[in-house]
Amino acid sequence: MNRTNRNKLLSGYFLYECGRAMYFVLVTWVLFQWTGNALYTGLFVSFGFVPGLFSNLIFGVLVDRHNRKMLANLASGMSLFILSLLLFSFVYEWVTPWWMIATHMVLQTTGSLFRPSLQALVAEVFDQQELPRIFSLSGAATISGSLLGAALGGIFSSWFATPLSLAMVLVFYLSAFISISLMKYIPSSERKHMKKQRFFTELKDGFAYLKSHTILHSLFMMMMLGQLTFHTTLGFLSVYTSAYLDRSALIYGFLDVTFSIGGITAGLLGAWWWRKLKNHLAIGSLASIALGLLLLGITRNVWMAFTGVLFVGVGTSFVRALLQSVQQIATEKEYHGRMSSFRMLCNQASVIITGPLFGVIASTLSANVVFMTLLIPVSLGMIWSIYQSRHPLFMEITSNKTA
Repeated sequence: MNRTNRNKLLSGYFLYECGRAMYFVLVTWVLFQWTGNALYTGLFVSFGFVPGLFSNLIFGVLVDRHNRKMLANLASGMSLFILSLLLFSFVYEWVTPWWMIATHMVLQTTGSLFRPSLQALVAEVFDQQELPRIFSLSGAATISGSLLGAALGGIFSSWFATPLSLAMVLVFYLSAFISISLMKYIPSSERKHMKKQRFFTELKDGFAYLKSHTILHSLFMMMMLGQLTFHTTLGFLSVYTSAYLDRSALIYGFLDVTFSIGGITAGLLGAWWWRKLKNHLAIGSLASIALGLLLLGITRNVWMAFTGVLFVGVGTSFVRALLQSVQQIATEKEYHGRMSSFRMLCNQASVIITGPLFGVIASTLSANVVFMTLLIPVSLGMIWSIYQSRHPLFMEITSNKTA
């Protein structure tokens, strides 16, 4: 394993996620305190993914055709520009709730290019046998960054002005940009000599590949549940903390930190979880998510809420890191970009559809009902994962002891 590249990759993941988590805690808290309406939170979470419905189809082909490191840096640079605009809008006090939603939509779009670019880059730089460990370590670095970012977001929301907080977010994004830029990367000879077809021909070819590989259908569905729970939990924690638990921004920040601790735990234990559960790893991961959602839905006790958030963090991180590893191993290299983008398309479509619905539920009923509602599809996913665990290729990949 190339340790230098690994360290730069992990630093990039850590710094990027630290900035993203701090930004998210800041903006969702400010948005809800400003409007007092959970519907805006639902729209914020939902609308952020709307551009991805269209851009993901384009980005997948771009990632498979062009330099993956260059694309990741381009996306990171665009994020820096948009965050700078948001910062200046707060400084000069012409920010509005809809402007916050609009800038978030652009940031989510740049993230839709950054993530598949970096994931495809990882699959190309590191050997296939190293991927489960690399993705677990990447997950740990990502969640560690989220932990620090969420804590800083909670602290800065309570004690400092929003412009100063956003300036700190910019520092993290800039550091991530530099770290990824320093990675050593030479496009593989296979991709260099790969015949370039017309854009729509490659897009159509990607859909044909997805259609013919049924294992990807099940993987996408289970990862969709993980991502839906992940984004909904993060999006509505501010409403849940303020309106349901009646606690401060500091408690919100530390609930987000606890969510991140669950993710770090999953990242560190990912290889062990893979070896122990093998083809049942999805069942166990979704069971952890279901337990956490149940606790969040039935209690007002803050310590039980922390426990519920921890279980959701563990389960969603297992789903996102380990099933993503299965997907990358099951996918041919020339299709990594398109399959990553198709997966993100499914993930984001689920959030777009449910975000406003959960916003209405939180504003008319209560924020805890959002988590009880999420428990329904997650429970159905657990049933489906039993069927998935018997798929021959899934069993073959998860039985690999090099994970």
